[in-house]
Amino acid sequence: MIGIKKSFKSTVTSISVAVATLLGAPSAYAQSPGPVLTWKAKTTYNAYLVRNLHAAYDQRRQKLEDALGSAEKMRAYQAEVKKAYLDVLGPFPEKQPLNAKVTGQIKQNGYRIENLVYESRPNHHVTANLYIPVGKGPFPAVLLMNGHEMTAKATESYQQTARLFASNGFVVLSVDPFSQGERVQLTDKNGKSLTRGATTEHTLLNAGANLVGTSVAAYMLWDNVRALDYLETRPEVDKTKLGAIGNSGGGTQAVYLLAYDDRIKVAAPASYFTQRARYIELAGAQDGCQYMPGEGSLEMADFIIAAAPKPVLILAGENDFVDHRGTLKGFEELKEVYTALQQPEKAQLFIWPDGHGISKPKREAAVSWFRKWLYQDPKPVQEGAVGSLSEQKLLATSTGQVNTAFPNEVTVQSLNHARFQQLASQRQAFMAEKNLNILRDQVKEVIGLELNSSPVYTEVSGTSNNQHYTVEKRILMRQGELPVPVVIYSPTGKAKPRKVTIALAEEGMASLLKTDSLIQQEMQAGNVLVLADLRGFGESQDDPKLNESKYWSGEYRNAILSLHLKKPLLTQRVQDLVSVLDYLKAQKQWAKMPVHITADGAYGPVVTHATFLDDRISKANIKNAIASYESFVANPLQKDMYSHVVQGLLQFYDLPDLVKRSNGRIHHTQL
Repeated sequence: MIGIKKSFKSTVTSISVAVATLLGAPSAYAQSPGPVLTWKAKTTYNAYLVRNLHAAYDQRRQKLEDALGSAEKMRAYQAEVKKAYLDVLGPFPEKQPLNAKVTGQIKQNGYRIENLVYESRPNHHVTANLYIPVGKGPFPAVLLMNGHEMTAKATESYQQTARLFASNGFVVLSVDPFSQGERVQLTDKNGKSLTRGATTEHTLLNAGANLVGTSVAAYMLWDNVRALDYLETRPEVDKTKLGAIGNSGGGTQAVYLLAYDDRIKVAAPASYFTQRARYIELAGAQDGCQYMPGEGSLEMADFIIAAAPKPVLILAGENDFVDHRGTLKGFEELKEVYTALQQPEKAQLFIWPDGHGISKPKREAAVSWFRKWLYQDPKPVQEGAVGSLSEQKLLATSTGQVNTAFPNEVTVQSLNHARFQQLASQRQAFMAEKNLNILRDQVKEVIGLELNSSPVYTEVSGTSNNQHYTVEKRILMRQGELPVPVVIYSPTGKAKPRKVTIALAEEGMASLLKTDSLIQQEMQAGNVLVLADLRGFGESQDDPKLNESKYWSGEYRNAILSLHLKKPLLTQRVQDLVSVLDYLKAQKQWAKMPVHITADGAYGPVVTHATFLDDRISKANIKNAIASYESFVANPLQKDMYSHVVQGLLQFYDLPDLVKRSNGRIHHTQL
């Protein structure tokens, strides 16, 4: 009985194959040839980027070691760091009136708290609490930059930090970062957040900010610069004695401010400081306020080195998720720099065996540090019972959110879109260049594309054929680049192929092989069909589990690392497409044939750029893809934006500008 079943099954299979051959249908192998790459590639892309990251930081370390030779060399290194920092910051607006208003006062034992609102930009409100000691001033002042708790300035540990400083003779300005406290930006009409929290909102807002040439970190920096401006207006403040302290995300803000604003004389970043390269490798990319695109090899320590030898106390938890070994190694660098500047005592590290946060021992160490340098008082400070207040009592607005308290509130997304509109004339001037070759070179410079001219090597990983066409799996390799897997279908017969069609699918080339319609269409038309997965798609797609869902991007860690290295994903993928073209045009049988590209989704901007830059692409049909970057700027509630972001691109052009200058070779359709 078993033998009969086997025989029957074999007969049916034979008949099916015969019918398929008779009808000219592709073989099963052609429909699904299997992976092209001969190794597991899900983490290949990230490993490639991390290698580049380490190479950049190795060069940076060598520069620092050279600078340690003398105080003069160190000052030159500091100047180089400061220039690199200012270059990535982007533009700041002219200072406008702060229009500060005290909306409430609370008396406490030894100090009072004022609930405060000021405008860092016209109609862009910052909410804060000002702690003012009782007694005759002026007093030294401290700007407290709060981490990612949604309660921000009302968070108990941040209140306790401010209260301990105030009890020890410091004016303290505790600021709500936007997306937190009373400053949630993406809200409904009732002031309710449209996202899961601050880290998501920072990240979504940062995409549009990056495109118009700035960043969420830069927006926060400006809020804090204006906070210092406000402190200088207060008669209770000694303007010559200003300091900065921040925890977690506030620690990031503290070192960015220290490096930028010379008014800061003393600083203490908490639960933040480590080595950037090591942290990125271990933990991946953080949220949108923790970096600025294009920082390249700037290390966390560099932002402190730029301000050295100002007194800086690093506050660290031995069991923090912030990599502790990186903290120790980074502090070793700081100590070397301060020693080279002959003031090693001004850089100190305080470690407590706790985790993330600014706990009581860290607060005591911080206030003692500020007392030492701004009061010349070496005695240690002890906290005692400092207490705290409810969030409601510390509100600076009548409704608890700036978006509902101020009818004309200008949000960060509004600022991004306004800047996009202001840049229209600048984009028009950029695209007015009549010489197409010059314009192409300028676009390459904008996206950071330096075409790799090394030879393209290939490796065949599989072949098949039938009476209608041959199938070849090839791995295209180029020194310094990621391998590109391709599957090539070539029609057989006496007639020469008419053209080459390159098909790119956001879901990977395997998705194009689920049905045989594309293959039949191209083979019947006598075309060569090339399927490819550019880096990060298909066979080299990053493991989704390694990208936190709160960032709304399936390839967030690779996108942010690429921006950090000044090589956006888009730029790298244009290079991959050029490598495919280089290979095809090097084959005598295809060299003179026109090349058409069909692409969808996330491939859209890549193919738009490649077609504009390379005349070897005769025509590009793009469907269901972003047609203008303005949509990301105007509406930040979108997924996978970072697959497309190029820092500052909208200062020079938008996608429709490239389409217009491509002589009708690019066609967009939305299905």
